[in-house]
Amino acid sequence: MKKTFNLPGFLLIFFLSACNSTQAPNQSDKLADPVSAGAVQNQAPFSKGVNFSGWFEVTKADRIPFTQYTEQDFIDVKSLGADVIRLPVRFNDMTSGDPDYILDPLLFRLLDFAVSWAEKYQIYLIIDNHSFHPVNATPDDVDKVLIPVWSQIAQRYSGRSEYIVYEILNEPHGISDKLWGDIQGKAIESIRKFDKNRWIIIGGSEYNSYNKLSAVPFYNDTKLIYTFHFYDPFLFTHQGASWSPPLEYLSGVPFPPDRGRMPRLPSRLRGTWVEGSLNSYIREGDPAKMLQTLDKIVAFSKEKNVPVFCGEYGVFMKESPPEDRIVWYDFVTKALDNRNIPRASWDYYGGFGIFNKEGKNSFKFDVNEGIVHAMGFNAPQQNRRVIQPRETGFVIFDDYTPQEIYAGFWGDEDADFSFFETNTAQGSFSIRWSNAGRYNAFWFAFPDNGDFNFLAANGCQLEFYARSEQPVRFDVRFLNPENASSIPWRSSYTIDEKSLPPDGKWHRIRIPLAEMREQGAWVSADQSWLNPRGGFSWANIERLEFAAEHMDLKGCRIFFDSVRIIRP
Repeated sequence: MKKTFNLPGFLLIFFLSACNSTQAPNQSDKLADPVSAGAVQNQAPFSKGVNFSGWFEVTKADRIPFTQYTEQDFIDVKSLGADVIRLPVRFNDMTSGDPDYILDPLLFRLLDFAVSWAEKYQIYLIIDNHSFHPVNATPDDVDKVLIPVWSQIAQRYSGRSEYIVYEILNEPHGISDKLWGDIQGKAIESIRKFDKNRWIIIGGSEYNSYNKLSAVPFYNDTKLIYTFHFYDPFLFTHQGASWSPPLEYLSGVPFPPDRGRMPRLPSRLRGTWVEGSLNSYIREGDPAKMLQTLDKIVAFSKEKNVPVFCGEYGVFMKESPPEDRIVWYDFVTKALDNRNIPRASWDYYGGFGIFNKEGKNSFKFDVNEGIVHAMGFNAPQQNRRVIQPRETGFVIFDDYTPQEIYAGFWGDEDADFSFFETNTAQGSFSIRWSNAGRYNAFWFAFPDNGDFNFLAANGCQLEFYARSEQPVRFDVRFLNPENASSIPWRSSYTIDEKSLPPDGKWHRIRIPLAEMREQGAWVSADQSWLNPRGGFSWANIERLEFAAEHMDLKGCRIFFDSVRIIRP
């Protein structure tokens, strides 16, 4: 687990000991903030919040991991003192395609829950069109999908409360300022045909760069908020980021810049742009430059008399020094607040999030208190995690997964998977898994309580309904976690045509946990396979997987419903 720190005490020690450390004597002075440009005067209606990443950021509506976030997350975020949630949605990918681009009704059905929860707890919800690829440029003809998409969204939510806000498009890039300005204007007009007074967030090109704010044309609309994203210095905030090669091989870059703590350049980074950036980091990463940038944004806001909004800011936790990450958040958050610039950190459960590690975490046990304080939030009281063995049966999937369980899927590009199949054994939804390649899988994770020792020792069974029209063979398995103290041993049971006849009918399948057998472990950290050696533990279960372990399932469709653990 990452360390947590009491921010005020830590910073006091940090500043008092600066001249006794390897840090240059004037480094602490660089964290002072003169606020030379003053503060933004034209205000957005919200002040601080987070991004709910990874929820609606899928290519098909029926792959939305709906219970990854729940109503409780809105309650928890509200308790932090936040008043806004930015919700990224890949709208452009969830349409019927050319020529009408009709949004999937299932998307609206699920998005309505988020809208209602935001209104219930009076927290602003930014519906952000996050149809975004970090490498692929924004198409010059993006308006052919953007305009019908926003027309449909505006029609859907025009009657909702003031707490719902629209954001035209996340981080357009590779498109000219002139063309993007024209298309953005058309999107605003398409919204105003149905929704006259709602706040709309707009931004410039180059990934919503602050340098492109002034290139955004004037639109004759008084309810616009100009957004920018802030990840300076990029070398610090994105070290270890696999999606931004070759930064994945970089670690230990300090903030603020400190010659005595700079990491050595990994050999594989020689000759890359990272080498040059690392050499100039002491100068380019100067906190004073960051403040000058924010002052320019204030000046822009005053000149244009428009509100501005920092829609994303943050530090990737994987390779950044934990203490420095706290210092960066404290510095940037205070600088934004001093200038009355509202903000939403990227993100919540993800690698830039407020928890001690990436992934679904517990608000009661896993919040990084130092980070939360540095972000200007109220840190929730943290409790010592005491896990009691599960002793009763429980639901894993029944229309949705329960709040404490989250689900996912990985597979080939042409694999078809849905959490929302309407051909069911029971209830409203089942799971459809088809055209899966070998080793494709879907899974259910148990982040808060994976102690199944009692269940396995007392005859409990995994029960689910399944049907298939083709002979199939796949594994159902429980896995231990992979971390410094645990190997991901798996205990499996193979399903074939004996247990699942290929007759297209629903069959109830029951697997006694005690009859599952250890099959070995695939260690992702070093890409190695370990043969079984009796290491599997029922006391530490990370997830349940359904995996095409033995063969590819191309051309096969398998349906699953009502997955649960039952006691005999």
